[in-house]
Amino acid sequence: MLANTHLRLPRLTRLHAALLAAGLCAAALHPELALAATDDANDIGPLSHVVVTATTEKKKLSDSVSGGALGRKSELDTPFSTNAVSSDEIEDRLATSVSEVLKYDAAVTAVSPPISTHPATIQIRGLRLDDLNGYKIDGLSTVNRGSEMPLEMFESVEVFKGLSGFMYGFGSPGGIVNYVSKRPTTEKSFSAELGYQQGGALKEHIDLGGRAGEDGSLGYRLNLVHEDGGVAEESGSIKRDAAGVNLDWRASSELAFNFDLIYQRRNTVGGTDIVISPSYAMPTPISGTSKLNGIGAGSNVDYLQSTVGLEYRLAPQWTASASYRMSDSTRIYKKDQYYITSDSGNYKDRVTSESHAYRFDQLQASVQGKFSSGGLQHEVVAGAMNQQLVSMSSVVTPKTYLGTGNLYNPTIISVASVNYSGGIYRDDETTQNALFASDTIKLSSDWSLLAGLRYTQFKDIAYNTNNTVSATYPADQTTPTVAVMYKPAADTTLYVSYVEALEQSAVAPTSTANANQTFAPLKSKQSEVGIKTEHGIWNASAALFRIERGAQYTNSANVYVEDGQTRYQGLEMNSVVQASKNLSIEGGLMLLDATLQNAAAGYSGKRAVGAPRRQASLQMTWRPDGLPGLVLHAGTQYLGELAMDAANVHTLPSYELFDAGLSYRSRIGGKMVSLRANVSNIANRKYWTIYNENYLNVGSPRTVSLGARVDF
Repeated sequence: MLANTHLRLPRLTRLHAALLAAGLCAAALHPELALAATDDANDIGPLSHVVVTATTEKKKLSDSVSGGALGRKSELDTPFSTNAVSSDEIEDRLATSVSEVLKYDAAVTAVSPPISTHPATIQIRGLRLDDLNGYKIDGLSTVNRGSEMPLEMFESVEVFKGLSGFMYGFGSPGGIVNYVSKRPTTEKSFSAELGYQQGGALKEHIDLGGRAGEDGSLGYRLNLVHEDGGVAEESGSIKRDAAGVNLDWRASSELAFNFDLIYQRRNTVGGTDIVISPSYAMPTPISGTSKLNGIGAGSNVDYLQSTVGLEYRLAPQWTASASYRMSDSTRIYKKDQYYITSDSGNYKDRVTSESHAYRFDQLQASVQGKFSSGGLQHEVVAGAMNQQLVSMSSVVTPKTYLGTGNLYNPTIISVASVNYSGGIYRDDETTQNALFASDTIKLSSDWSLLAGLRYTQFKDIAYNTNNTVSATYPADQTTPTVAVMYKPAADTTLYVSYVEALEQSAVAPTSTANANQTFAPLKSKQSEVGIKTEHGIWNASAALFRIERGAQYTNSANVYVEDGQTRYQGLEMNSVVQASKNLSIEGGLMLLDATLQNAAAGYSGKRAVGAPRRQASLQMTWRPDGLPGLVLHAGTQYLGELAMDAANVHTLPSYELFDAGLSYRSRIGGKMVSLRANVSNIANRKYWTIYNENYLNVGSPRTVSLGARVDF
């Protein structure tokens, strides 16, 4: 099956060599072995403390996850559906995108390829996440439009499924993805990694950390990444440089400060949109390696984020914290969009050249603590948040039809003549001011109650190109969260929860008659009933959920409208089983019924765009007895059919993908060496992914990835 897979190993460039040389120099200064750092932030007592571990186990339900305004809690004690993937598992899979990190979660759907002009886009429970509010780093907002986050900077990736209005403020009712930053290690550590991706891309990664000072009060962590070369997807390419700095200073036993910085410059080629029409047949999928982009097309993103924070222990059970986050991203791109014009796959190539810039500023302060009153135990969180997002766009954004062709024999044109002009203008500005408070009351040894409120003042101001206001959408809302939890045993939680939330509505797609029109915020409600249980050799979770959300869709006049509501109701199940001493099995299933309600004639009762009826995943990990240090893994994902448009004219067929890989760890020459290999889409399945209503992207082809890491 792999006979036609060719691996072209590129020569080391000067920058490659320089990074590796820097790594060897740093190794001389940091000879101690440290494989990974994890942060047990669930303990309110001491200030944040980092320990060094060496494990490849999956995260357990007893491990903590971020709950935003709820603080960090174990998954087992969170009355919502959650998931977390550790950096060990991310590294073993050689994952390069958030969709690859979360691909074995049956509630998560990949929406677009990592090299497109809109990567890092996923759906949860059939709902696409909000690019500007649906992704967080350490619980705070970040700009995540047009660029994958550098996964090398993070200790884990967490998923909070469903409405998160109280926990995080505005955001898609699908859920929240939270990236957890690597923290300084307790002991000096250093590792150097070399990676290869089919197509020719070579990656170097250096990770070092430790503590300085006589009492170890100053902690540091530094990650440097360079990647350059071709990729298999659409015969595209990637070039990126990234750096992450994480510092903390324990000024005293009660007071700690932290500073985090991430920078990434990421240039990619690939990710052409295929725009279909109800007038023509759904095109047959094409090879994932098909070159579609015009000469000179691509996406360039500069991303910078900095965070300063402090944590102060007010009393043994009380902690106050405050953080300021600045996140800035500039995206300049040219892209081809193939508008299908016949049943045989003919198209018109529309080329867009555009500049976007986004700036987030967020200030948040909170107090978290425990106390007892009237025989009841309380765990409370209270705080305030201010957040501002300013969006800038190019004044003149040409969308020019340059040529024609056929999808199965594309015409590659030059896009040099299409360029944005006129400078940039402030096209949108949103402001959120919020107060939040929650109380988790332990009513007895078995029962507890969670009650939370978030009051938000929201204003969205849209501007014309001459910087005059075109529309204003204010919202003054209080969104509640209520949950009842019952623990029949220490290792099992049953819960019922209810949440309300607001989200910033989507902007009309560029293919519609009212392209780029903005709308008033949407309101959503969610009810969920679930169970989570963890035992010695297995854990499992299941949730029944119902989400009601204001609907947006493209009508028969090709106008994007807000009309009616969409109801998402379904069942989600996940389990991990240690089937034997050497074999673990992880699986998940989601059954989803998502339909439009109270919409215009011809749309009510139709399936919601992009929401699959069924989705499933299975992953197995085996550690052979006779080969200590070797780990083999294999997995499969199934995505059921889904509607491509509000009228359900086109349906995206179901598909399955298969992956496999291995990792081998051994001490060689006194150093721990890790070797990894992974093959995704082993069968080289041709398939489409849905980016937006009537927008298709080419599914990723079979891709071989290799990696080697040395811990000095």
